[in-house]
Amino acid sequence: MNRTIRACLLFFFILCSCGKQVQTGRDTIDLVKSISSTPDSPEKVLLSSLSRPSPAGDVYIIGSPQSCRIISDSFLQCDMRENARGRNWRDGLKDFAGETFDCICDSSYTPYADYVSRCGEDAVRELAVRLSLSALSSNCSVSIYDLDGNCEKTQAKMIILADPVMLEFGKFDVDTLFSLTSCGIPVVSPLELALDEVLGSDKKHFNVGLMCDSLYVGKGLYPALFDAKTNQFDIVGARCWESSVDASGKALAQFLDAYVLAGGVEPLDALIVDDWHLDLEDIYAELSAIRDFSREESMRYGKLLSQSFSVFSSSAATMRACYDLLRDNNLFTHKIAQPAVRTFIVSPRQDAEGIQYLVIPSENVQN
Repeated sequence: MNRTIRACLLFFFILCSCGKQVQTGRDTIDLVKSISSTPDSPEKVLLSSLSRPSPAGDVYIIGSPQSCRIISDSFLQCDMRENARGRNWRDGLKDFAGETFDCICDSSYTPYADYVSRCGEDAVRELAVRLSLSALSSNCSVSIYDLDGNCEKTQAKMIILADPVMLEFGKFDVDTLFSLTSCGIPVVSPLELALDEVLGSDKKHFNVGLMCDSLYVGKGLYPALFDAKTNQFDIVGARCWESSVDASGKALAQFLDAYVLAGGVEPLDALIVDDWHLDLEDIYAELSAIRDFSREESMRYGKLLSQSFSVFSSSAATMRACYDLLRDNNLFTHKIAQPAVRTFIVSPRQDAEGIQYLVIPSENVQN
């Protein structure tokens, strides 16, 4: 498959969920309606000017400081590809050499699950839209006193919504706004990319485990996102079970023990790991031991995993998707430099039009 076809397919794969959501009749928020219907608004002019990403842009990560930090660190260390041809093996070189990852770290409104409880879903939906617009802007604020944004910054060529709450409450509205204004900047969510790999492939997985951060367990977030994806891909009968694990080790064993304790008996077809703190190599080593009939782990856990059981990772899915987007669409900067991270903080302010959000370089913030 040549690179042009791959590029088209990849863009379609990432943006198709937006198109399908719009067709379902789900209503977007008033902010999106206002921007998209006002031709001379600054936001509409900005969005319409970005029909294609620029290689000179940066990759923006939006979310809690913890999520931004661990995701950006993963990009800095990533070596999954052979860089000359993009093949799937390590070559000892950083896959994202020369790229800058700009983290819009939001400590003002996180944890987002609590923000939803306090202020409602629409508040988080609007926040996701406004922070995405901030990533597209070529300006930010020098300080909390700079309400007009007198500091220059690089615009986004890709946006990553780091937290799963942003996927549940926000990504639809960002996708809708970008679609209505012909903005071509891709927006991805790590969890959505992993769900797409599990549920959107030819091989179907009907009993799926979700190993996730304890912050979101039991809040209904993961089951809701899973059900939305099964509906999108017209899958009937698929189900998921969520649990977190601690840092004591043996993550897969912990997860399967919890699954049995909760009454789980049917073999799992897949496991999605959406906790970036966990070491995937350790999980694969546990899986190898379970599949080794000479090991005790095989007798204890073997019946809980189907013969085709596979492990999927939101971190690996994100690295793959972002690398392919940059490579297939010639968006790498090709600078000879180590990948770098720049951090911005989010500061709320109140004005006549309601709550607005200032984005300020972290080096300008006085503690």
